Amino acid sequence: GRNFEMAAKWQIVVLFLYNSGHYLKAEKTQQVGYAPSVDCQSLPQAGYPFCDTTLPAAERASDLVSRLTLEELIAQTSSIAPAIPRLGINAYNWRSNCVHGWTASGGNWPAGLYWTVFPAPINLAATFDRSVVLQVAQITSDEGRGLHNVMLSMYNGSSTEAAGLNCFSPNVNLFRDPRWGRGQETFGEDPYVISVLGSAYTAGLQQGEDPGYLKVAACAKHFAVHSGPEELRLGFTAYATTHDLYDTYLPAFKSQVLASKVAQIMPAYSGLKCAGIPQGAPDCANPFLLRSVLRDQFGAPNVSVISDNGGVNFVYSEQHYTSTLEEAAVVSMDASTDLDLGYDAVYPTYLPEAVSDHLVDPAAISDAIWRAFYLRMRVGDFDPLSMVSYQSIGASHLNTPQNQLANLYSALKSIVLLKNDGTLPLKSVGVAKVAILGPNANATATLLSNYQGVPQFVVSVQEGIVAALAGTGVEITSAPGCHDVLCSNMSGFAEALDVVKGADYIVMVMGLDGTVESEGHDRAMTSCGGVAQDNLALPGCQTALVEQVAQSNPKVVLVLINGGPVSIPSLFQNSGVVGVVEAFYPGAVGGTAVADVLFGNYNPAGRMPVTTLESTADLLPSTNYNMSDPPGRTYRYFSGSPLFPFGYGLSYTTFKYSNIEVAPLLVSPCQDVVITALVQNIGALPGDEVVQLYVKPPQALGKPFLPKIQLLGVVRQSTYPSVSYSVAFNLSPYAMALVDEDGEHYIFPGEYMVYVGGGLPETSLEVSTISSVFSVEGSSVVNVKDCPNSPQCLACN
Repeated sequence: GRNFEMAAKWQIVVLFLYNSGHYLKAEKTQQVGYAPSVDCQSLPQAGYPFCDTTLPAAERASDLVSRLTLEELIAQTSSIAPAIPRLGINAYNWRSNCVHGWTASGGNWPAGLYWTVFPAPINLAATFDRSVVLQVAQITSDEGRGLHNVMLSMYNGSSTEAAGLNCFSPNVNLFRDPRWGRGQETFGEDPYVISVLGSAYTAGLQQGEDPGYLKVAACAKHFAVHSGPEELRLGFTAYATTHDLYDTYLPAFKSQVLASKVAQIMPAYSGLKCAGIPQGAPDCANPFLLRSVLRDQFGAPNVSVISDNGGVNFVYSEQHYTSTLEEAAVVSMDASTDLDLGYDAVYPTYLPEAVSDHLVDPAAISDAIWRAFYLRMRVGDFDPLSMVSYQSIGASHLNTPQNQLANLYSALKSIVLLKNDGTLPLKSVGVAKVAILGPNANATATLLSNYQGVPQFVVSVQEGIVAALAGTGVEITSAPGCHDVLCSNMSGFAEALDVVKGADYIVMVMGLDGTVESEGHDRAMTSCGGVAQDNLALPGCQTALVEQVAQSNPKVVLVLINGGPVSIPSLFQNSGVVGVVEAFYPGAVGGTAVADVLFGNYNPAGRMPVTTLESTADLLPSTNYNMSDPPGRTYRYFSGSPLFPFGYGLSYTTFKYSNIEVAPLLVSPCQDVVITALVQNIGALPGDEVVQLYVKPPQALGKPFLPKIQLLGVVRQSTYPSVSYSVAFNLSPYAMALVDEDGEHYIFPGEYMVYVGGGLPETSLEVSTISSVFSVEGSSVVNVKDCPNSPQCLACN
């Protein structure tokens, strides 16, 4: 009864949050007192067109650029853009991040200032819910504006590091290899999910209640073929086939440009070699990538491009693509990298000489700075404070109760139930003793992932459980078992085995942290007493600890804290491990969320946004970017049997699928297909179901580089017991199109299988799905560009 009531309570919370619309539209507070970034009230600039708010931003930016000397233009190419006092323009620092909440690093923040640290992007991906991602980004942009305004008041109108109105997010790289240390920053391994959720994040950052301005300018990174190896990233050049480039690596960036109108792009440190540039080039010096693809093919002439930190320097010093730093500046500017991010930027030092040597056209520099000022004008940086409603956002908008509720809600929706023998949800009635073990049980910083902000508090998993059991009289015992996540020996096992004696159940909080996976560091083999452990396994002796505890007291609930997927085949099969909960890096209130799921206060419905393999034996070298090379990468190509498939996740209730209908059954190449199905909650509890649409292309095409199956639709919906609802998916020509060797999207004639269900069909784990077919008529392929009414990106529909 309590479980039902608590689950029902969450449904009411959900309805409140979403029926209230943009509930984050906080009441307007008294205007924050600070100097504006640009003084357009004083002469002479007050009379110049760039200060005329009635003119379009593009025209104003053109006027401003025309008034700058060459020296001033070159100075603005640095990410630490200096002031232009003669025109009333204050300094602007372009270095800010907001990957899952506003990032603190680099900021000179006043004491006592706190804001929301959300679950990691990999958690947000696990929600399979665009509305959650949108909400997180909306709060992030509110808090980012608030922090910007607070810092402007401290620095008399100058934008400081980490407090600008642009931020280097989202990361829409594809989590191609589970060893990659930065996979936690991404939305998983699927181009469709990354495109849809990444575009939602950008929309949430940029769009607000004031349509005249961007709330915060998003920057999609790292363009474009980039996912490790981290240790080689500064000098590595990835090779991608034309098919893989346009089918796997570019779709999310194309959606950023076309669907969410991203304001800025950041090229990767690494280089790209492909048919379009067979000799290869570092990404920020790659004219094929930045000019041909981004500016021409994607139609983004006005999008600002900023290098990653030190990226222009690394063209010379790490990639050895040029013989001098001056040449590095030349090729990067010529490729269309507008701004040089770095504390010792190359552009301001070497572009003057390059212009004198006639190696760089001054017009290219003018174009680059035009795009920078165009972005700043779109966020309202050049307008009076009274005109920009977002300037009323201040410190009172940070860390609000509504924001923390949304934080908890996003964490709850991200948790994935991987195993349950019926023990979960746990009960407190009739329970005398609970044991809590594991190196991550009391971890706090670990829950925040990387690029985190400054939370007022962090709830560990142990603290969440203790709070959930408060007042019940249940005895709680604990021991780490491992001294740290690397757990190189068994010296703490005896204490752990002692505290679990007589426990009604044991919660073991295991997993990874930043010492195992991080920026600059991929997951490597670890050791347990000198015995090597697989890269993808729990580090060190963690698996041995769980096995020994489960043998001693076979009532173990395993909670995983991690970014990249963890391979636990022996523990999954172990009958003493009665449940497995995947929490990823759940943010500042992650411990509360985990406890709510464990005790049935929330019915989990997260889904795996990545494939969990059995071991690294199923992997190619991380330097191999070919998706279809055996055994294949990600669920779309992998030919083996994964431990946990992409899209997999359990619930405390059960859903039944029926009545699938496809219309029409025979379609012309440029015609939409509508798939409907009936979903019923046949269990005893209310809960969410993540309904997934998969499409399998015609099997007789003879093209082994094509994906075996693709996710092309998701609906997450809450339902009460015995209630049925209908879901409908609209499959556009672009969605059903396949990328051929030439990189073009074609609609192939033949029979297509469609599957609707709670996960990936035809896997070793039982997933409820139903299927049907439709056929595309004709005898030849049709380029989707020739379909006049079709969207042209995965998130455009």
